[in-house]
Amino acid sequence: MLSRGGILVVAGVLLGGCANSQPLATGFTAPAQAAEPDRDPSRKTLASKVLSAIALERVTGRKPDPARLNEVN
Repeated sequence: MLSRGGILVVAGVLLGGCANSQPLATGFTAPAQAAEPDRDPSRKTLASKVLSAIALERVTGRKPDPARLNEVN
């Protein structure tokens, strides 16, 4: 009976010591990578060009040049 109690105490201490450690599976995988790289914030997207053209038309009343929407910045 005393040996069973000792085994339970030892098992409890061993399992208690592992409570705050990371799981073993986390050490076998590579760190997570983003699917696509960060975009350059200085580069304009087509959506921002269209919104700028709409704003220009409302403020000045002039029609925007559609060829400028296809320019690469």
